[in-house]
Amino acid sequence: MKQQITTSKASKRQESGFWSDVSQLVKLRLSVTVVLSSVLAYLIALDAGAAGISWWALFVLIAGGLLTAGAANALNEVLEKDYDKMMARTSGRPLATGQWSTSDGVMAAGFMTLVGVTLLALFNPWTAFLGTFSLVSYAFVYTPMKRVSPAAVFVGAVPGALPALIGCTAAQGYISWLGFTLFVIQFFWQLPHFYAIGYLGYDDYKRAGFKLVLERDGKVDGTRLGRDAFWAAVSLIPLAFIPYLLDFSSLSAAFGVAVIGALFSVVAFDFWQKPERKTALRTMFASFLYIPLVFSTYWVDQLL
Repeated sequence: MKQQITTSKASKRQESGFWSDVSQLVKLRLSVTVVLSSVLAYLIALDAGAAGISWWALFVLIAGGLLTAGAANALNEVLEKDYDKMMARTSGRPLATGQWSTSDGVMAAGFMTLVGVTLLALFNPWTAFLGTFSLVSYAFVYTPMKRVSPAAVFVGAVPGALPALIGCTAAQGYISWLGFTLFVIQFFWQLPHFYAIGYLGYDDYKRAGFKLVLERDGKVDGTRLGRDAFWAAVSLIPLAFIPYLLDFSSLSAAFGVAVIGALFSVVAFDFWQKPERKTALRTMFASFLYIPLVFSTYWVDQLL
C-alpha cells in the first residue's frame, strides 16, 4: 500500500513537471496575452459588423491562437536554447536544462503549428496566412536578428501586433481598415513595453550576446530608451481617434482611449527623465494594462 501511494505521488510530480515544462516551452503567459488581444479585436470587429457572437468560433480562435503562438515560442526556444542557459530569467526552460531535447521541441512546435494554423484556416485563408506569417517572422526573422541589432525590436513588433489584425480578419473575412488600425496601435504599444523590459533585463541580454537595447560606453543607455518609449507612447494618443474617423467608434470612446494613452505617456516620460529600475517597472506594468483597457474600451463602445 505504501509503495502504491509513493508511486502515485511520484507520478503526480512527473505529470506536474511535464505541464510546467510545456508552459515554459510555449511561454504560456505571453501566449495568453497575445490571444487576449486577438479575442478583443475579434469582438470589436464583430460588433462593428453587427454580427452575433459565436462561442464555437471564439473557442476556435483561442485554441488556434494559443497553438500558433505556442509554436512560435517553442521554435524561439529551440533556436536560443544555448543562449537561454546564460540568462537567469530563462535558464530553467526545458530545452535549456536538457529536460527536453531539440527534437522534442521541434516536434512539439510542428504539431502546434499544424493544428493551430488549421484551426485559424476554419475562418478564412487570410487568418491562416497571417497566423503563419506571424509564426515564421517571429521565429526565423526576429529571433536571429536579436543578436545583430536593436532594430530587431521593430521587426519583432510586427508579429507581436498581428494578433489584433488576425482577430479582426477572423470576424470580417478580409483585411479591413479597422484591423489595420488596431494592428498599428498594438505595434506602437510594443515599443515602450519592450524598452522597459529591455532596460530591466539588460544584464541578462548582454550576457547572452543579444543586442536588443541601445548602449552607451558599454552600459545600457537608459535615457535614450526612455526617450524612445515616451515618443512611442505619445504616438498612441492621436492613433486613438483613427477608429472614430473611420466610423468604427464614438468620439467619447476615442477620447477615453486618448486619455489612457496620455497616462501611459506620463509614466514613460518619468522613465525618460529618471531611467532606473523603479520607473522602468512602472512603464512595464502600465504597458500590461494598456492594450486590454484600450481594446475593451472600443468593444464596450460597440455594445452601447
